[in-house]
Amino acid sequence: MRVGFLKTILACALMVVQLGFVVFMTTGCATTDQETELSPRPWNSPKGWETGIPPALYERQR
Repeated sequence: MRVGFLKTILACALMVVQLGFVVFMTTGCATTDQETELSPRPWNSPKGWETGIPPALYERQR
């Protein structure tokens, strides 16, 4: 009786691991279309606070 219970638990655990593997392998990040996702500013261009120069020195007066 004890061996049958352990086999059932082992079979359920194996099934959960297999299901998790299938879900892991079939899901992922979607790629975007490069022509429709163009930005006027590149993602890696420095922001005003990242240059080390105070913004008042290089921004135009308003």
